[in-house]
Amino acid sequence: MDYLHAIMIWAHTLGIALYVGPQFFLAFAWVPASRNIADLPTRNQAMRTITRRFGIIGSVGLGMIIVSGTYLISTWRDYHGIGDDIGFTDLRFGEIFIGKMVLFIIMLALVGMHMMSTGPKLVDAMEAAVNGGPAAEARVKSLRKQSMLLSITGLVLVLIIMVMGALLNTTQISLA
Repeated sequence: MDYLHAIMIWAHTLGIALYVGPQFFLAFAWVPASRNIADLPTRNQAMRTITRRFGIIGSVGLGMIIVSGTYLISTWRDYHGIGDDIGFTDLRFGEIFIGKMVLFIIMLALVGMHMMSTGPKLVDAMEAAVNGGPAAEARVKSLRKQSMLLSITGLVLVLIIMVMGALLNTTQISLA
Protein backbone atom coordinates (compact mmCIF):
# COMPACT_ATOMS: atom_id res chain seq x y z
CA MET A 1 0.00 0.00 0.00
CA ASP A 2 2.83 2.42 0.77
CA TYR A 3 4.30 1.83 -2.71
CA LEU A 4 0.94 2.38 -4.39
CA HIS A 5 0.43 5.51 -2.27
CA ALA A 6 3.86 6.80 -3.32
CA ILE A 7 3.09 6.06 -6.98
CA MET A 8 -0.20 7.93 -6.70
CA ILE A 9 1.50 10.94 -5.09
CA TRP A 10 4.02 10.86 -7.96
CA ALA A 11 1.20 10.62 -10.53
CA HIS A 12 -0.64 13.50 -8.82
CA THR A 13 2.52 15.61 -8.84
CA LEU A 14 3.27 14.77 -12.48
CA GLY A 15 -0.31 15.61 -13.43
CA ILE A 16 0.01 18.97 -11.69
CA ALA A 17 3.28 19.66 -13.52
CA LEU A 18 1.66 18.80 -16.86
CA TYR A 19 -1.30 21.03 -16.07
CA VAL A 20 0.47 24.02 -14.53
CA GLY A 21 3.71 24.05 -16.54
CA PRO A 22 2.06 24.89 -19.86
CA GLN A 23 0.09 27.69 -18.16
CA PHE A 24 3.34 29.35 -17.10
CA PHE A 25 4.82 28.75 -20.55
CA LEU A 26 1.85 30.38 -22.29
CA ALA A 27 1.66 33.32 -19.90
CA PHE A 28 5.33 34.16 -19.54
CA ALA A 29 7.01 32.80 -22.68
CA TRP A 30 4.66 32.34 -25.63
CA VAL A 31 2.35 35.35 -25.33
CA PRO A 32 5.17 37.93 -24.95
CA ALA A 33 7.29 36.25 -27.63
CA SER A 34 4.40 35.94 -30.07
CA ARG A 35 4.00 39.70 -30.16
CA ASN A 36 7.31 39.81 -32.05
CA ILE A 37 5.86 37.79 -34.95
CA ALA A 38 4.96 40.53 -37.41
CA ASP A 39 3.13 38.26 -39.87
CA LEU A 40 -0.31 37.99 -38.27
CA PRO A 41 -1.49 34.86 -40.13
CA THR A 42 1.69 33.06 -39.00
CA ARG A 43 1.21 34.28 -35.43
CA ASN A 44 -2.42 33.14 -35.42
CA GLN A 45 -1.58 29.71 -36.84
CA ALA A 46 1.16 29.26 -34.24
CA MET A 47 -1.30 30.32 -31.52
CA ARG A 48 -3.85 27.75 -32.68
CA THR A 49 -1.21 24.99 -32.78
CA ILE A 50 0.27 25.81 -29.38
CA THR A 51 -3.06 26.21 -27.60
CA ARG A 52 -4.37 22.96 -29.12
CA ARG A 53 -1.31 21.10 -27.85
CA PHE A 54 -1.61 22.87 -24.51
CA GLY A 55 -5.17 21.55 -24.31
CA ILE A 56 -3.99 17.99 -24.93
CA ILE A 57 -1.14 18.15 -22.40
CA GLY A 58 -3.31 19.93 -19.83
CA SER A 59 -6.11 17.39 -20.29
CA VAL A 60 -3.72 14.47 -19.74
CA GLY A 61 -2.43 16.21 -16.61
CA LEU A 62 -5.95 16.90 -15.39
CA GLY A 63 -6.89 13.27 -15.94
CA MET A 64 -3.87 12.15 -13.92
CA ILE A 65 -4.79 14.61 -11.15
CA ILE A 66 -8.36 13.32 -10.96
CA VAL A 67 -7.49 9.61 -11.05
CA SER A 68 -4.64 9.79 -8.55
CA GLY A 69 -6.47 12.30 -6.35
CA THR A 70 -9.51 10.02 -6.20
CA TYR A 71 -7.29 7.18 -5.02
CA LEU A 72 -5.53 9.36 -2.46
CA ILE A 73 -8.74 10.72 -0.93
CA SER A 74 -10.41 7.29 -0.92
CA THR A 75 -7.51 5.79 1.09
CA TRP A 76 -6.65 8.69 3.41
CA ARG A 77 -8.09 7.05 6.55
CA ASP A 78 -6.14 3.83 6.05
CA TYR A 79 -2.93 5.62 5.08
CA HIS A 80 -3.00 7.93 8.11
CA GLY A 81 -4.51 5.36 10.50
CA ILE A 82 -7.67 7.42 11.14
CA GLY A 83 -10.61 5.44 12.45
CA ASP A 84 -14.18 5.71 11.26
CA ASP A 85 -15.14 7.21 14.62
CA ILE A 86 -13.54 10.53 13.62
CA GLY A 87 -15.59 12.62 11.19
CA PHE A 88 -14.08 13.93 7.96
CA THR A 89 -14.39 17.56 9.04
CA ASP A 90 -13.37 16.88 12.65
CA LEU A 91 -9.82 17.24 11.37
CA ARG A 92 -8.37 20.12 9.38
CA PHE A 93 -7.76 17.56 6.63
CA GLY A 94 -11.47 17.52 5.74
CA GLU A 95 -11.83 21.29 5.90
CA ILE A 96 -8.75 21.86 3.75
CA PHE A 97 -9.84 19.19 1.27
CA ILE A 98 -13.35 20.65 0.91
CA GLY A 99 -11.91 24.13 0.36
CA LYS A 100 -9.47 22.72 -2.17
CA MET A 101 -12.25 21.00 -4.10
CA VAL A 102 -14.42 24.14 -4.15
CA LEU A 103 -11.51 26.12 -5.62
CA PHE A 104 -10.77 23.25 -8.02
CA ILE A 105 -14.34 23.32 -9.36
CA ILE A 106 -14.22 27.12 -9.74
CA MET A 107 -10.88 26.83 -11.53
CA LEU A 108 -12.25 24.14 -13.87
CA ALA A 109 -15.22 26.38 -14.71
CA LEU A 110 -12.92 29.30 -15.51
CA VAL A 111 -10.60 27.14 -17.60
CA GLY A 112 -13.56 25.59 -19.41
CA MET A 113 -14.96 29.04 -20.18
CA HIS A 114 -11.57 30.11 -21.49
CA MET A 115 -10.96 26.96 -23.56
CA MET A 116 -14.46 26.63 -24.98
CA SER A 117 -15.42 30.25 -25.49
CA THR A 118 -13.04 33.14 -24.87
CA GLY A 119 -9.88 31.55 -26.30
CA PRO A 120 -11.37 30.40 -29.61
CA LYS A 121 -13.22 33.72 -29.99
CA LEU A 122 -9.96 35.58 -29.43
CA VAL A 123 -8.08 33.59 -32.07
CA ASP A 124 -10.98 34.01 -34.52
CA ALA A 125 -11.08 37.75 -33.79
CA MET A 126 -7.32 38.00 -34.32
CA GLU A 127 -7.72 36.35 -37.73
CA ALA A 128 -10.60 38.70 -38.59
CA ALA A 129 -8.52 41.70 -37.51
CA VAL A 130 -5.96 40.90 -40.21
CA ASN A 131 -8.55 41.89 -42.81
CA GLY A 132 -10.77 44.07 -40.66
CA GLY A 133 -10.57 47.56 -39.37
CA PRO A 134 -10.88 49.41 -36.09
CA ALA A 135 -13.94 47.45 -34.97
CA ALA A 136 -12.05 44.17 -35.36
CA GLU A 137 -9.10 45.55 -33.37
CA ALA A 138 -11.45 46.70 -30.59
CA ARG A 139 -12.95 43.19 -30.39
CA VAL A 140 -9.46 41.65 -30.16
CA LYS A 141 -8.53 44.06 -27.39
CA SER A 142 -11.70 43.26 -25.42
CA LEU A 143 -11.30 39.50 -25.82
CA ARG A 144 -7.59 39.72 -24.95
CA LYS A 145 -8.51 41.40 -21.64
CA GLN A 146 -11.09 38.68 -20.92
CA SER A 147 -8.56 35.99 -21.80
CA MET A 148 -5.91 37.49 -19.56
CA LEU A 149 -8.36 37.84 -16.65
CA LEU A 150 -9.48 34.22 -16.96
CA SER A 151 -5.92 32.96 -17.38
CA ILE A 152 -4.48 34.90 -14.45
CA THR A 153 -7.41 34.02 -12.18
CA GLY A 154 -7.09 30.34 -13.11
CA LEU A 155 -3.35 30.39 -12.50
CA VAL A 156 -3.74 32.06 -9.10
CA LEU A 157 -6.40 29.53 -8.13
CA VAL A 158 -4.24 26.59 -9.16
CA LEU A 159 -1.35 27.96 -7.08
CA ILE A 160 -3.63 28.29 -4.04
CA ILE A 161 -4.90 24.74 -4.67
CA MET A 162 -1.29 23.53 -4.72
CA VAL A 163 -0.64 25.18 -1.35
CA MET A 164 -3.72 23.46 0.03
CA GLY A 165 -2.43 20.14 -1.33
CA ALA A 166 0.85 20.69 0.48
CA LEU A 167 -1.09 21.43 3.67
CA LEU A 168 -2.99 18.14 3.28
CA ASN A 169 0.33 16.30 3.22
CA THR A 170 1.69 18.10 6.27
CA THR A 171 0.22 15.85 8.94
CA GLN A 172 0.97 18.19 11.86
CA ILE A 173 -1.39 20.67 10.18
CA SER A 174 -3.96 18.51 8.42
CA LEU A 175 -4.48 15.85 11.10
CA ALA A 176 -4.86 18.36 13.94
